[in-house]
Amino acid sequence: MTIANPSRARTVILANLLSRIFSRRAPHVRLIDRSAFDSILQRGYRSECAGDAAQAEKLYRRALQIDSASVDAHYLLGALLGKKGELHGAAALLQRAVEAKPEFADAHAALGNVYLLQKLSQAAAASYREAIRLDPEHVPAHSNLGLIYKTDGNHAAALQCFTRAYDLAPQRPEALKNMALAWIELEQFEYALSQLHRLLRERPVDYEVLICLGFTLQKMHRPDEALDIYLRACAQNSSDAELLNNLGIVLQDLGRIEEAIISYDKAVALKPDFEAASWHRALAYLLRYDFARGWPDYDLRLLSIDPPPRPAVYPRWDGSDLSGRGILVYAEQGLGDEIMFSSCLPQVIAASRHCVVECSPKLEALFRRSFPVATVYAMTEARDFPPVVHEANVELQIAMGSLPKFLRRTLADFPLHRGYLTADPQRVEYWHARLEALGRGLKVGISWQGGTPKTRRPLRSLPLAQWLPILRTPGATFVNLQYTESSEEIAGIKACTGIEVVDWPEARDDYDQTAALVSALDLVISVCTAVIHLGGALGKPVWVLAPYSPEWRYGIAGEKMPWYPSVRIFRQPSYASWEPVVTAVAQSLVSFADPG
Repeated sequence: MTIANPSRARTVILANLLSRIFSRRAPHVRLIDRSAFDSILQRGYRSECAGDAAQAEKLYRRALQIDSASVDAHYLLGALLGKKGELHGAAALLQRAVEAKPEFADAHAALGNVYLLQKLSQAAAASYREAIRLDPEHVPAHSNLGLIYKTDGNHAAALQCFTRAYDLAPQRPEALKNMALAWIELEQFEYALSQLHRLLRERPVDYEVLICLGFTLQKMHRPDEALDIYLRACAQNSSDAELLNNLGIVLQDLGRIEEAIISYDKAVALKPDFEAASWHRALAYLLRYDFARGWPDYDLRLLSIDPPPRPAVYPRWDGSDLSGRGILVYAEQGLGDEIMFSSCLPQVIAASRHCVVECSPKLEALFRRSFPVATVYAMTEARDFPPVVHEANVELQIAMGSLPKFLRRTLADFPLHRGYLTADPQRVEYWHARLEALGRGLKVGISWQGGTPKTRRPLRSLPLAQWLPILRTPGATFVNLQYTESSEEIAGIKACTGIEVVDWPEARDDYDQTAALVSALDLVISVCTAVIHLGGALGKPVWVLAPYSPEWRYGIAGEKMPWYPSVRIFRQPSYASWEPVVTAVAQSLVSFADPG
């Protein structure tokens, strides 16, 4: 049930599929008259059930030599080869089986499994649907069809399949977990909670119910309750790497970083190839500014399929001397991270013969102005290279988020800059004039909603109405920097209090305009969102309202953010406690507005 971030979730892990999707009921073995054939086929099946795949394959092939038209031998050998990952041979055998016996539901399902592993999802779905048509109670077909719908993002259809599979076989491994994950994807949290609590009352020591309930509470941002459930589950099974990874996540949410790292360590020790646990451990190290141990596994984010990885057209830079060499640095994360990691570009530009930078289209103009010696171009959806890349004689490439592994190993490696991005001077003057026209006093940009449902939006956001102690600061005018739709909230505040938050949509539609407006403001106050990075990279005073255990970029303690000397962090004193943060910001703003 781990959502791997690096953070983002992967489609279906091959190793899990090989053991899960080929699980099936006893085959419909058609006994033939020749006793030798029957004996060989049954011995092969017993060997397979006992875990001796080599002997089973040998016996199935011998059976086919005796009866080359046997549907059951084709089916059993095809399913076995599919389980072993020999997909081409498996597909040929299973196709023969369904052609010879079109009503053979298990063979259709097994062929769907092979198609699924070959990444032929439409063909796989068709095979599963046919298996279900022939046998409406075919549990593996319902379950695996649900996996396809889930991968395609059709979570409602996936839930239907998973629910049917669970109703037919509630004891089947993964049945409850698949259904619970589908509830969560559809944000049916309360329903999931009620169903899981009902099951827990009926089966108070059921391990699967416990881990599903814990995960639901985790995704609902109720870590204290999730922790209690996970500890109950650990008392039953302390060797479940996935459980230990999720236990680490909730401990980290509660600010118990050292305990979280211990839990991740245990998960990795049990399952050394468990990328999710290694990824979350890297984030925990980075959160406490242990960069040397955090950066290596931070590269696990590059294994995510969302977005697809950049093709390895050029060798990856390994931190070696760049003298006389051209390098392509490409962005692969969100806008805020792109701005933050671009703080490493001046060093790369200075060290290399030439640096080519691929960035978000929103940042192209800002980066070109800020890094004039580099070649800057905007990435396309196809991620193809424009001619300028080849003209620059690029020899190496690296993801922008991997630069700190070589350039930011300790806190001493972070430069004390006054801003490394440069807004358009003419646009800055334009926004200065518009701000001055609002009257005298402090001009403050604000943003109060951050993230997405998958990046902890509830923990990173608070309603604008909760900002009233800040908004009532005498002599201050507030300007909307919120990138999501906020007109109703702004209008509601004005109607209830008479406080006006200035809203200039044209300043947010064009990110170069946003940079110019931020440069013209006196101060930016925001929750954890991209405007923090923009203001800090421009060298402007920025105040952050940070949750108790924020994203790793903000660290776990202190007022400073090493990436941006001009940023000041106001932290929650306890989990989900915003009122003290708002009060502290409001009091500091009075002093900032009137230092005398």
